[in-house]
Amino acid sequence: MTAPRKRTQRKPSAKQPAYVMAAVPDDTFGAATDPLPPKSPEAPPLTADERFEYLLNNPDLYAAARSLPGPSRVGRPAHHPPVVYLIFLCAISLFGSARATACHLQRPVWWDLVRMGIRTHMGDAVADALSLVGPTRGQWNYYFHAKLKPVFADVRDVSRDLWIQQALDHGMMRETGTRVSRSYPERHQVVHADATVACPPSSQRHRETVNQVTGEIRSHRVDPDAGNTVEGGGTLVYGNKFLSAAVRISNIPHSRVILGIESIRHKSAKRDPHRDDEGTAFVKLARYILRRAPGLRAITYDTALRGAHRAPLITNGLVVFTTQHGGLAPESLQRFEKDPCSHDLYVAEGRVCERLLTDDGTTHYTPLPVEELERRESKRTRFYHRLTIPCPVKNHTLRIRVDETSEDREIDPSTKRQRFNRTEHLRQIPPDTHAGRRLKGFRQDSESQHSRFDQSYPHKRVPAYGANAALLIYIGYAWLSNSVARAKITHALAG
Repeated sequence: MTAPRKRTQRKPSAKQPAYVMAAVPDDTFGAATDPLPPKSPEAPPLTADERFEYLLNNPDLYAAARSLPGPSRVGRPAHHPPVVYLIFLCAISLFGSARATACHLQRPVWWDLVRMGIRTHMGDAVADALSLVGPTRGQWNYYFHAKLKPVFADVRDVSRDLWIQQALDHGMMRETGTRVSRSYPERHQVVHADATVACPPSSQRHRETVNQVTGEIRSHRVDPDAGNTVEGGGTLVYGNKFLSAAVRISNIPHSRVILGIESIRHKSAKRDPHRDDEGTAFVKLARYILRRAPGLRAITYDTALRGAHRAPLITNGLVVFTTQHGGLAPESLQRFEKDPCSHDLYVAEGRVCERLLTDDGTTHYTPLPVEELERRESKRTRFYHRLTIPCPVKNHTLRIRVDETSEDREIDPSTKRQRFNRTEHLRQIPPDTHAGRRLKGFRQDSESQHSRFDQSYPHKRVPAYGANAALLIYIGYAWLSNSVARAKITHALAG
């Protein structure tokens, strides 16, 4: 016997009447007393030279360097090959800035490691042709602005393909021999994703300011793409917004592999027509990953992903988990009738409930136990809740679609809106369940990733102006992180 959950009384509001939500039953999504999975082992600290060596020993880094623009046929010969500047880009996240990176690569203790890595992966001829010291800050600035920034999209796409393949090579996003419930996918079959706002080097919003006392006019450098964004909890943050998706293996520290990074729109579409909004960008990225990793089972995100974004991913066969968006009132679903029984079914807090009215007018919603999350393959994958309606006469079993139906998409003539936003109100895995809390815990890994990214730079400010330049810095961070993951996973699997 498990202890029943405490009933919760909903507070009335101007738009939502008071109602009582009964205890969540024990079903295929777990019981209230089920323990959450144990935490993974604590990740041991890594020294800067370890991380740098892992970066230089990553063969994919040299494959990516082959797609970078080389020296021009006219003008002065290049000081360094493109691979050196890709290593420089990645090392900025290790040393904190381009200035510090240039200083480190001027010293033999660090530059000799670069020469050794290039010799191993690109041959003696390329290594012997290298300069005696690494790039200066001026050389880096020229290559970054003249060569890298114009091809940022190519760097992003080539990196994304290599990262996805790295995850597949490690056994992530692949089917396993054991039968696994759709409600409890294995950790390496779940992609966690989120968006973050990266602060630019300067928080100045105006190129010129005037001292009201002295009249002095001061000039400032302003990020041309930065803007205000409201993050979770209502915090207003100034910067550029980026989306990232990653996957990891349970019980292996430092095993997170970043799969893709994208710069997304945080202004109006009119002011920034070249970038997608967060939800649209994530749907594109998730579908891209799924086409190359058909063993991917589930995706977990925050409340920024709405029903309109979940619907296409569900039809592609994914379990899409997000917590319930606040302010959603219960919606009528259907009336189940079977002589002599009649049950009013509603959707409340992400799951199907039976609605009952008491003598004093209080509305009660009783969650119905789900026996199984069913998946049926067709041109559009369908998901069902096979649930039970407890009844004094006889328990009833029925299946409820939890993906968007053709009837849902019809426009109601009276409201001019879609008849029922099913994927917004009804979830494949309800949040207030053991399975839901497990997937919510997986998403916290995105918070850790963004925190590490912010802490890589002084004052948590990305050392680049403009969204495209900052995206390149994030790509360099991802290469460094994925190189560590490659080394640690290979060592763990070999041991």
